[in-house]
Amino acid sequence: MKRLLVIEDGDEYTEFARVFLARDFEVRTARSAAESLAAIAAEVIDVLLIDLRFDRAPPESLTGDVEETARRLFAGDRDRALRYLQDQQGSLILAAMRTAGHMQPAVFVHDFAPRRLANLRRMYGRVDAVPDFDVEALRRALGAEDQAQ
Repeated sequence: MKRLLVIEDGDEYTEFARVFLARDFEVRTARSAAESLAAIAAEVIDVLLIDLRFDRAPPESLTGDVEETARRLFAGDRDRALRYLQDQQGSLILAAMRTAGHMQPAVFVHDFAPRRLANLRRMYGRVDAVPDFDVEALRRALGAEDQAQ
């Protein structure tokens, strides 16, 4: 059976996966880039399901430097920089995973604009997105073996 690594700051994606995707995947969970990298180093992971926003994560667990981001993008505004890192954390975690050489397919539950999704694919390879928690659409995007007809 394939292994799915759910990367999120809450429990919603994991609970969804355990209820609706358990026939296709063994589900693992990571709550940060560090946990994601440790999980993928510890066992074979076939596919990633990534939450984009990490607004419940402790700031110290976020990937990215708040001060540098504030200086570079927001004229020193630390609050805006923190919100940006929270809002983009899933993409930043995926970047860290790719930098570390992990090229598993990645799926976001998000309605990305076509241009943004194309940019993610150009930068990070196999990336897909499903606009909502549609079970069959997620199964297809994640590469489930026995997709329902």
